Amino acid sequence: LLPAAFEALRITVDEGSGIDEVDAARRSLEAEVVKGFRYSIAEVSSSSVMSYPGEGNDISRVLDVVELASNNEFWQVRQAAAHFLRCFQGSHKYLFDDKHSDTMTKIVSSLLSDERREVSSAAMSALTGILAATPQDRVDVLVTKYVAIANRSRQKRKKGEGNVVPQTDEAISKEKKRARNQQTSVFFLCAAILAQPYETPLYVPVALAAISKHSFERSAPLGVRDTVKKCCGEFKKTHQADAYSWTHIHRKVFSQEQLEALEDVVSSPHYYA
Repeated sequence: LLPAAFEALRITVDEGSGIDEVDAARRSLEAEVVKGFRYSIAEVSSSSVMSYPGEGNDISRVLDVVELASNNEFWQVRQAAAHFLRCFQGSHKYLFDDKHSDTMTKIVSSLLSDERREVSSAAMSALTGILAATPQDRVDVLVTKYVAIANRSRQKRKKGEGNVVPQTDEAISKEKKRARNQQTSVFFLCAAILAQPYETPLYVPVALAAISKHSFERSAPLGVRDTVKKCCGEFKKTHQADAYSWTHIHRKVFSQEQLEALEDVVSSPHYYA
C-alpha cells in the first residue's frame, strides 16, 4: 500500500494544477490537506514497526518505494519521502544492515540539492538522524569526501565582481552542476555537524572549517549562506554554552585555523567596523 500512499499525495497535488485562477481559500485548504497527508505517511513509517528482520527483503522493498518517490516530479511528494525516511530510520535503525544505511544515505543525499527549500531542509533533517546513528568512522570517511567536493564547488568570483551569467549551453550545464554539488556538500557537512550536538569528533572541526568558506556572498548563494550560519550558530549554542566543557574538551579538538574559521561565521561584526 505504500506506493499507493505516495501516489495519492501526487493526485492531491495534481488536482489543482490545471486551474489557472484559484482563490486563496482553496489554495490554503489544498496546502493543509497535503500537509496532513504528509504527516500521516510519516506516522505510518514510525508506527508500523517491523519487529523482525526476516530475510531483509521487507526493508529493502520499502526503501525501493521511497527512492521512487524521491524522484517524483512533484516537490510535495519528494518532501514526503524525506519525512518518511526520517521517521522510518528512527524506528528501524537497529534492524538496518550496512546496505540499508547506505541506501538511505544515498536517497537523502540526492534530495539535498533539490531546488525547493522545503525538500532540501527536510532531507537535511533526515540525514542528521541517519548520521547520528552511523558509526563515527564511516561518517569520517563521508565527511572527507564531501569536504573535497565543497572545496571544489565554491563560486569562482573575485570580490567586487557581479554574478557572471554563463552564455554557452556547456557553461550553463557546468554552472548548474557546480551549484548542485555546492548545496549537496555543504548541507551534508551541516548535517554531520548537527548530528553531534554535545560531542566533537575529529571530523567536526574539519567540516566546520570547510563550510565556513561558503558563508560569504562571493562564494555561495543566499540559501547556502543562511544554512551555514544557522549550523555554526547551533554548534556554538550547544558546545559553548558550558564554558568548562568548551575550554577543556571541545576547544582542544580544534586547531587555531579552524577556530578562526568558526569565529568568522558566528561572531557579529563590530558596529564601527
